Amino acid sequence: MSLTLAIVICLILLINVSFKIIVIHGLFFTANSVLCSLIAGLYLLVLKNCNLMQQRQVLNQSLLALYLFSIGVYLLLNLPSIGNIRNTLAYQIVFEEIPRKFFSSTIAFGISFYLPHLLVSSRYPQVFNSPHKCMLLSLLGGYTFFSIDFLLLFSEPYTKNFGLIYMDSLLITASILLLIGISFLTYILTLHNSKTFTKPDYFFNPYYHYLTGLAVIVLLICFACEYRLISLGDHRIIAANGILFPFTMLISSLVGELFGYRANLYLIFIMISAELVFDLLFLSTILLPSPDFFNLNPYYSFIMPKRIPMMTLAILIAFSSNAFLLEKFNKNNYVTSRFIRILTASMLANTLLCIINYTILFAGIYPYEELFNLSLSGWVYKFVVTLFSLPFVLYLYNKLQKKTEITNLKLATC
Repeated sequence: MSLTLAIVICLILLINVSFKIIVIHGLFFTANSVLCSLIAGLYLLVLKNCNLMQQRQVLNQSLLALYLFSIGVYLLLNLPSIGNIRNTLAYQIVFEEIPRKFFSSTIAFGISFYLPHLLVSSRYPQVFNSPHKCMLLSLLGGYTFFSIDFLLLFSEPYTKNFGLIYMDSLLITASILLLIGISFLTYILTLHNSKTFTKPDYFFNPYYHYLTGLAVIVLLICFACEYRLISLGDHRIIAANGILFPFTMLISSLVGELFGYRANLYLIFIMISAELVFDLLFLSTILLPSPDFFNLNPYYSFIMPKRIPMMTLAILIAFSSNAFLLEKFNKNNYVTSRFIRILTASMLANTLLCIINYTILFAGIYPYEELFNLSLSGWVYKFVVTLFSLPFVLYLYNKLQKKTEITNLKLATC
């Protein structure tokens, strides 16, 4: 699961910083030259530590993350908005090029990793038994991934100093891939049996992995549209991140009902870790110097420092309270109806979320009267979405519960 989330975070980060150009001591290179190499290294670890079925699962979740994030952000950005943030050049480069960045990343990822794995695993599955061939497959994929992504992003319209930037970026990519290859070979030579730890049953359930990945993807979509406000009428406004956020809370509730309190806490830990890793990598990337003709730093430097601690606090309090309330309701039989139990816990948690998120995160940016309307509209929207989505969540719970019981029964009879 950790490798899957690492690849997902890197892919989503790649979409966000696709046009970031870094200048260090006269060396012009793109951020994707580093990220594509890191993704290749993570892919190599997947090939080394996972079986074929798990490898396909990781690739499927990674491709799904690209689709969901890009489509989700694109839809949120095209809702009617208020304010003039859309008029800034940085905003237009970062967000209004989402379709182009999506197609570049998806096509490059598919050609470099997804399709080669599909072809090799179907015809020559024995290749994955050789660590050296796995290394070659992943490193070649990393080079192809970077080259295709770079050409699709910067070739049209023709970027200033295109050839220089490509060659410098290629040098960075080759250097990182070389280090990955040397490190991997050294690891193989010094490999020894390590102590294994017992993992809980839910950790081996594929539905838990998919629900966790979906929760992280939706969470990162919300972060991408943090300060954007959506107009729902003459006097109704809502933060764009609040449109999809209720579904993350519902996923957390579904995980708690299916797999228990500890599984829900582990999901919260994963979401907070993903948020911190993504934001810190994002902030580290944007703080690097950029050329004057392609400088996006002012936009990110304004929103990132305040967002990181506030969102971490909001996620921790909201999701922990939701998990705690679900567990208390379930154990003490306060509420026997699963529908009422999830609805009550979600709305109490969303109340805390609205208080923390809107009053602290937006303080100093919007007037207090507008903050009150924003909080109220956000809470009402979350309540309506939760109320109408719960029947589907319960239907999904019944389906997954039956499949889990059948799987456990088969394992017990083997």
